[in-house]
Amino acid sequence: METWYPIKFEPDVERDYALRLLQRFMPLGRLGSAIGLVAFTGYLFWDLMLDPGALSKTGPFRAAAALHFAICIGTSFLPIIHTTPRLWTYFMTYTYLGVAILFPLILAQLPGGFIAGVGGLLVGMIFVPAITNGVRQASVVLGSYLFTALLTIALAGGTSFEVVNAMAWTSGGVGFAIGFAYLLDVINRRAYQLERLLEDEKRRSEALLLNILPAEIATRLKAQEEPLADNHDSVSVLFADLAGFTDISRKMSANELVNLLNDLFLRFDAIAEEHGAEKIKTIGDAYMVATGLQGSVADHAEKIADLALGMQQAFSEFRRDNSVDLKLRIGIHSGAVIAGVIGKQKFSYDLWGDTVNVASRMESEGVPDRIQISTETRKLLSDRYQSTPRGEIEIKGHRPRATYLLEGRT
Repeated sequence: METWYPIKFEPDVERDYALRLLQRFMPLGRLGSAIGLVAFTGYLFWDLMLDPGALSKTGPFRAAAALHFAICIGTSFLPIIHTTPRLWTYFMTYTYLGVAILFPLILAQLPGGFIAGVGGLLVGMIFVPAITNGVRQASVVLGSYLFTALLTIALAGGTSFEVVNAMAWTSGGVGFAIGFAYLLDVINRRAYQLERLLEDEKRRSEALLLNILPAEIATRLKAQEEPLADNHDSVSVLFADLAGFTDISRKMSANELVNLLNDLFLRFDAIAEEHGAEKIKTIGDAYMVATGLQGSVADHAEKIADLALGMQQAFSEFRRDNSVDLKLRIGIHSGAVIAGVIGKQKFSYDLWGDTVNVASRMESEGVPDRIQISTETRKLLSDRYQSTPRGEIEIKGHRPRATYLLEGRT
């Protein structure tokens, strides 16, 4: 059986919860003050029903009440009120103290007013649970309200019977309001907890989506854009593959194999992010990444060259840390591609076109522990990058292509 009690939050979560509630309290508090302003002004006819000559006696008090509520509405727009939950409690206490003083003073001017009108003290209480955070705040506001109202009745000439009668009416209303405040506190805190869980799940989903897709593509996918495809006139594509991996994988358990690749690709991912590159996918022990897909990146070739050099360094550290006899082949080519998302269930973001095929061949026909680049990529690099000719390689479906080995940068 579920127990109904207010959830306790950690201090930082509690502060956020209180601030969120405060944003909801603000319009409700203004609404309550606006209703009070209208009621204190409009119920002048009630005074006249009890005493045709009451206008001169109750009019000033009702005008003071209207001014009081107008001041409360104006004060609620102050920035400090919006950001200080504790101050909101004092502000609501002040608002209700005004009612607790002015309303009994109005009743004191009317024949039988304390008997006929004491029920009006209950009306304002209905707002308290909705504009306070839990039983403690509600008790502060309502306790001050009840004590001040009874004291004002007594000081304004109320008889013992009238004071007791007012106490019977108002104390019952206070008890009900505090009980309702407790119930709302339970509901509000559980609702807030669910909101936080939903927000956490949304963040996790967003993070997972961004691990699969570029941010712009993810946004378009959520907007249900179909088909999701783009032409890119000039990008750079890099493939990297491990030479000798098949041999050592035969000697490893599944966990060892996955952990080894995970260690390496995490290092590559960090470098790719550092250089603003977009990881496309991994295929076995192969790694594919591209630059120039996000906006107009004029230096996409230089970015991918820096990325390749960083991957070389990271691989040397990886090889030393794991004591493995592996070598890394890297191939790069620049040109036009088509990029898009395919699939509905296990969708993927991928690239297509000759540029991808040539980049793959740059890697597969490359030299272990070297970076092989195409002529197209070399032409896009500035003089800061050093490269040496390697000669021509055969590419299936293409003419022989001149290639270069990227040595480094000055």
